[in-house]
Amino acid sequence: MRAKSVLSVVFVGVLALGAVACSSDNSSSDTTSTTISIDDFYKTPSPIPTGPAGTLVRSEPMDAPVAGSQAWRVMYTSTGLNNEAIVVTGMVITPTATAAAKSRTVVSWAHPTSGIEDPCAPSRSPEPFKDVQGLTEFIANGWVVVATDYQGLGTDGPHPYLVGASEAHGTLDIVRLAGNMSETAASNKFFVFGHSQGGQAALFAGQLAPTYSPELNLLGVAAAAPAGELVELFNDDKDTAAGAVLGSYAVESWSAVFGYDTSTVIDPAYKDRVKAVAAKCVIGASKSSELSLGIDDMILKGRMWKADPATTPPWQAQFAINTPAQSPIAAPVLVLQGTADKIIDPPTSAQLVAAYVANGTAATEQMMPGVNHMKAGADAVPYVVPFFNSLAR
Repeated sequence: MRAKSVLSVVFVGVLALGAVACSSDNSSSDTTSTTISIDDFYKTPSPIPTGPAGTLVRSEPMDAPVAGSQAWRVMYTSTGLNNEAIVVTGMVITPTATAAAKSRTVVSWAHPTSGIEDPCAPSRSPEPFKDVQGLTEFIANGWVVVATDYQGLGTDGPHPYLVGASEAHGTLDIVRLAGNMSETAASNKFFVFGHSQGGQAALFAGQLAPTYSPELNLLGVAAAAPAGELVELFNDDKDTAAGAVLGSYAVESWSAVFGYDTSTVIDPAYKDRVKAVAAKCVIGASKSSELSLGIDDMILKGRMWKADPATTPPWQAQFAINTPAQSPIAAPVLVLQGTADKIIDPPTSAQLVAAYVANGTAATEQMMPGVNHMKAGADAVPYVVPFFNSLAR
């Protein structure tokens, strides 16, 4: 499914990422740090702490990713698809320089596809900051950078893959969290920047911000190679090896989240291979130039589909609900698209921008000549930084 954010990635077994060690607080709601295992850090507290979304549950220091910065792995409260209280994990990075309280602008980074299993959470990666695009530049600006893992990555419950509202809640609530951490000096002013799946997340965060987080002040949105026109993207990718990986993620996720029966769209001869592929994690999604595929991925190519989920009830409803540009974004929007992208077909991004313009959004597109999908996040940074700088106030 082209509507996914992966490319340029290296697949690793779920257990390989799960072996990373970390430390944190062993109290379910205490925010002081003590040393515990990484698995204990990601355990959902029972009960989930009361309070507004964006409340800190626990945190632990991380190694500084760039000079003059400090960072934390965090767990915070958010809102699930049924309006239930949930917890989500992620990272907060801030300059070490002294700043007045509530003075720093925040950039909320929305990551590309990493997988749908708990060990695939970017904050659990051996190189957790590698794919936080623009991090060095934003810290140099004196801004706070926050990076959500999204619902269900690292924490209990399935990850709602390519489900815009879920992604948006995690992306917005970690901005709230930053404002609740005195160490950050974060203000309520923020930008959102995402790549591929994260591009979809950034756009939905922009759409939902006025109603979901009205106390926050959205200044601008940047989406690199976003998963936009989902039906067209699926049709473009469904018979490719990359499409087999991304399609496996989608059907296994939507089956777990919405209770859909995979046998209505997946050939029963390949159901076990689909599950095996969906259990893989992806790393390096913004920087690598190669897509490493296993035997299951190649076997599924062009064979896994029994029916088209984009037209088969109830699956087709998610394609409609989770296609962006069905409501406007109040802040300026920049969509960045590489001309060499084999996953997100460039005309679909142009179509997405046109839909935003038609609904009154101040949306523009920046083409990136020769850039493929895997490089779109990193190569977007030289355009995104001046775009955000022009809107900062």
